[in-house]
Amino acid sequence: MADGADIHLDPERTERLRVAAEAAGVTPEAFALNAIDQAIDDDWASSLAALEEYERTGVSYDAEEVLTKFQANIEMRLAQRK
Repeated sequence: MADGADIHLDPERTERLRVAAEAAGVTPEAFALNAIDQAIDDDWASSLAALEEYERTGVSYDAEEVLTKFQANIEMRLAQRK
């Protein structure tokens, strides 16, 4: 495994990064590193935890079924407020 990585950004992304970093008051490098850390920690953490739970238990849930029940629960609660 390499000790580091260089990432090439096209001119449009470079400018978008510069503007976002300037607005946040940090360097583009610091902004990019923070964004990468957040993406790795936030986006993957729950997915990896779910995968580990599945591998441990073998239990999985159908996403469409879960979302249908969730929507029905929301509609029931909204109806109760009226």
